Amino acid sequence: MEVFLGVMDLQDAKNHQLKLKNLGVQIELKTNGKTCTTGCKVTVEVWGQEEDQAKLQTHFSQDYLKHVKGHEPVMEHMSAVFDPAMDEVVCQACGAKFKPSVGECPDCGLCY
Repeated sequence: MEVFLGVMDLQDAKNHQLKLKNLGVQIELKTNGKTCTTGCKVTVEVWGQEEDQAKLQTHFSQDYLKHVKGHEPVMEHMSAVFDPAMDEVVCQACGAKFKPSVGECPDCGLCY
């Protein structure tokens, strides 16, 4: 049974297809006028087989971690609530603490 993995840039999808082929995993690239784009930025749907799910998850997790190395998201920061009535708030991007009246994180520049 096929499993929908997502929509991605054609070149990225082809790179993943090649790497996965070397691991013995086949993915299929499909075009769908409702979900994909054409022109300057071509995107495709990426489909895999249900029996390969564990290998696919490992591959895409490792790829994600490679790309965010040094910038790993901290879920605790992302779930922080910006409350302008508080004396101090936590930046959802970098975790810096600052006064909400500033309106911008002094460390990373995220605007609130």
